[in-house]
Formats: sequence, C-alpha cells, structure tokens
Amino acid sequence: MSVLHVITGLNVGGAETMLAKLVEHGMQSPLLQPRVLSLLPPGRLAGRIGRCGVTIDTLAMRQGRPSLAAVRQLRRVIRAATPTLLQGWMHHGNLAATLAARLAGRQVPVVWNIRHSLVDIAAEKPLSRAVLRLGRLLSATPDAIIYNSQVAAHQYEAFGFAPDNAVVIPNGFDCAQFCPRAGAGAALRARWGIDPGAVVVAMVARQHPMKDTATLVQAVWLARAEGHDLHLMLVGTGNEALPPALAHAVAALPSSRVTLLGERDDIHEWLSGVDIVALSSAWGEAFPNILGEAMASGVPCVATDVGDSAVIIGNHGRVVAPRNPVALAAGLCWLAGMGREGRERLGLAARDRIIGNYAIDRIADRYAGLYESVLLAHGLDMAAPADAGLPQHRAAAA
Repeated sequence: MSVLHVITGLNVGGAETMLAKLVEHGMQSPLLQPRVLSLLPPGRLAGRIGRCGVTIDTLAMRQGRPSLAAVRQLRRVIRAATPTLLQGWMHHGNLAATLAARLAGRQVPVVWNIRHSLVDIAAEKPLSRAVLRLGRLLSATPDAIIYNSQVAAHQYEAFGFAPDNAVVIPNGFDCAQFCPRAGAGAALRARWGIDPGAVVVAMVARQHPMKDTATLVQAVWLARAEGHDLHLMLVGTGNEALPPALAHAVAALPSSRVTLLGERDDIHEWLSGVDIVALSSAWGEAFPNILGEAMASGVPCVATDVGDSAVIIGNHGRVVAPRNPVALAAGLCWLAGMGREGRERLGLAARDRIIGNYAIDRIADRYAGLYESVLLAHGLDMAAPADAGLPQHRAAAA
C-alpha cells in the first residue's frame, strides 16, 4: 500500500514532527509504503524523513502563492506516485490532497488530518479564514478526517465541518527517545550556566501570539515574588531575539534567571533535566507535542486549558485557565513547592500515562487500522499494488 502524504512544508512543527515519527515507527513496512509531497520547498525535517528511505517530492510553491505551474506539477507527482491512498496534513495539504485525487485519473481514497483547534475564526489570518471556509464546504468529501484532539473535533463540527467522517487519533511519542536520563538536571545547569539551586521552568514553543509567552513571563515573576527561585527557559524559533514588548517583560526578571534559546533539534537530550514544563497558549493548540514529550521524559507540566492539554495531563500536573497569569503562577508554585522528590514522583507517574495511552507504536497502529478500513470501504486490498484495480480485501493484510 502506497500512502502519499501531502503537507504544507517540512519545517519543524507539530504536524511535521508527527509525520516524521509515523514514518519512523511502523509506516515504513512493506504494507505501508510512504511517500511525501511538500507544497513548499522542504525544510529541516526532510533530512529526517529522507533517512528512512522515503521519497520526498515538492511543488516548490511560494508561501501563499498557488499557481497553474504548481497544479501541473501536482498532476505529474500524483500520476508518477500512483498512491493507494492520499493523506493530507493541515488545511492547505488537505485541500491539495483532494485536488490531487481529482487529477489522478483513477479512484484514490483521501484522508484529511487537522492539527489545530478552532476557538474563534476571527483569530485567524484572512487567508487562513478563507481556507477554513473552503475546507468546510469540502469536508464531506474525504473518506475520513483525523483530528489529533477531541476538543478540535467538537470545535470544527460546530464550525460546520462534516461530523460523520471524523476520527480522533492523538499524537504519539517515542518513549525510548524521550525518557528520564540520569544526571540530566546537573548537565543542563552546567551547559547553560544555571544556578544549581534554581527550579527550571521551560516552555518549548515558537514565538507566536497564540503561545502567549507574556502570560508565562508574568506568572514566573509572580511565583518568584512568592519566594520560589524559578529560572525561566524559553526555547524555540524566535526566542533568541524576542519582540520588544516581550523583551521588556523578560527584563523584569533577574538576567541570571533567564535562558533564551532558538530552535533546537536536541530537546530529547536535555528535556528530562528541566524541573517543570509550562505551556501558556491562549488559543490554537490541539494536542501539544511538548506536553507528551515532557511527561514521557518524567517532567511534570502546567498548561493552560487549550485543546486537549487537560486530557493529556490528567491528574499528573496542573491545568489552568488561559490568559490568567495569577492562575498559571499558582500552578508553578504548586509544582515548585512539592520539591525535587515530589516532582520526580509526579513525573514518573506522568510518564506511565504517556506510555499507556500515547506511545508512538500504538498510534501508528491506529493510523494503519484507519487506512485499512478506508480501503475496505472502497473494495481495495491494503496489500495490493495501487494500480491493481479493485481486488477483494484480505483480512491478513492487517
């Protein structure tokens, strides 16, 4: 079975990372032969995916600039790849996958994948609003729409997306890669010159208004005022050079208690050395990867109640209202106040929760099971070549 994954780009992001993990864990088997089409020129994750032996095509589009040349290239790719199934990723990739199925010249099932929550369409950019409305009109056409969070599925149904083809499959995590590491706390402090006695609070997220980093900065200031020696780490694209207003807010903290880092590809190596992972998003999250990665690493989390954050954390951390620095500070104080041993016990329980519910192999199996059911509905065989007509389904293909 050949699956062509159609995605906007391959820069570092939640959807792109999830695709890479699926390719690495269970989707490169003879029954699931992946191929990737990037609408934009491939980014940093192309190398990771390519090392799995996966072919990567690109339309080399410019951001927000569809063209007839891109449509012609899309037609060439779909006819050369002859996929058994098309999997779209994110709104632009979903629409491109639907168009590719029309250009294929034969029957190709289509599955969409939505990785974003939708609290208020007015918060989206004008082009994004137009794409969302077009997606709403076409939402009954794919064989299935995968949402990575329960909250997002309900929000999109309320917005008008078709409900009958909705499937929730959460993100999955490599619990061997993200795991507690002996001596990680001391190593992290030595690496970045952090005081051994400070409680390290990290947020790993790109700089974007929806992440509401200012609320976290204020919450850290409030928690410090309560007597907790917190050290703030901001990690992700844009954090190495903060916007002026945010930089001004960060300057209210002692400079010796702030570490600013840009995009990293070694997070799994040091994440377990952090004391607390915080996520202050105001909107837009569906299933935040960093929460699962932190919990798998044995690190307790405090997050705002956006997307499925509360579902992920359960009783193994703290979930607070968004845009509320006082509530977020209370969550930080609670975790800081339980001491290192208390946080370690909570973190290990959080890791067990991730292993039991969100291990990547389990999630990859759910994708494979969905693909098999879609093909069965079309009378296609998961184990047959894409151009083999409409053979009978074989149960052994699972």
